[in-house]
Amino acid sequence: MRRLFLAFALLALALGQRLVSPEEVARSQVIKKALPAVVRVQGTSPAAGEGGVMGTGFFVSPFRVVTNYHVVQDLAEITLRLYDGRTVLAERFAVDPGIDLALLTVRGVQAPGVLSFSKTPSSSLPLGMGVVLVGFPYGQGPLASYGILAGLGPLEVATPDPSIGTEVGEYLFTDAPLTVGNSGSPLLNLQGEVVGVVADVVGGPSGVGGIGVAIPADLVAQSVQDLERFGIPQRGWLGASLVSLDELPPVLLRAVGLTTTQGAMVDRVDPGSPAARAGLRGAQRDAQGRLLALGDVILAVNGKAVKDKAEVVRLIARYRPGDRVRLTLWREGRRLEVTLTMVARPASR
Repeated sequence: MRRLFLAFALLALALGQRLVSPEEVARSQVIKKALPAVVRVQGTSPAAGEGGVMGTGFFVSPFRVVTNYHVVQDLAEITLRLYDGRTVLAERFAVDPGIDLALLTVRGVQAPGVLSFSKTPSSSLPLGMGVVLVGFPYGQGPLASYGILAGLGPLEVATPDPSIGTEVGEYLFTDAPLTVGNSGSPLLNLQGEVVGVVADVVGGPSGVGGIGVAIPADLVAQSVQDLERFGIPQRGWLGASLVSLDELPPVLLRAVGLTTTQGAMVDRVDPGSPAARAGLRGAQRDAQGRLLALGDVILAVNGKAVKDKAEVVRLIARYRPGDRVRLTLWREGRRLEVTLTMVARPASR
């Protein structure tokens, strides 16, 4: 123990800082490594007005930067500011709106630093672990903040654009301070690995007192590999909008013989999707959108019972084009099984 303390003390002296605990030393080293890899993403769009759009991104290879899709979706020209103050142009290489991800190509300059993704599944990350956030809040920075991994689960509040991020089954939540401009920031563990990519903040005005929301790194890493190889994500997708049973009136569930709130109702089926090809039936609604009749209810995916729509999305996302997935459904008062065949999804915008 004495040797360990001496080693940390010597490292603290070498850094020229008064670091008094192993956690402080680790945090400082993570920030030092991350700063050269993080960039400010900026540009103008008609929707943003004179202020323009600002977010954060980070290098994952010498010429590729990861950021949020919602940051760059409307930008005609994308500019990156590097850690050393240089500005360079970037262009969209490929996008994955389903998890709010964009992969950018940077030309004429090589990354001054690169971050790697954690190989630990998000479901195995311990709550309470320390996390470091590096980004450009309000375009200022790069600045770092620190907090804990506060939770893992579905996002149950409204987002500015509900059509983006619909295929993220579970998010990471953190109390590390963040606000406007932090979208696309890497969320790092104390080994310097990316465990998540910031997508949103839930809380008061400008995120004051808010909770940070991040896309799990295992989902991001899979998408980056797909975008590099195919140009579009190869994640399994149902091609249908879902509603968790616990969001529906119990009287409607009882009317079709359901005695559980565990599962997800098919609300709308996209033409040509795996759900459509397998004959899944959506709900019936009137002109005002009021529910008249339930659609198919998904009770299990490949024999695994599901509790809500987020779990259906997460389980389906594990499969790839060509895979066959068995769904257990409740339709018109009886259980039945149908088989979906995963197909490559249409190209994203």
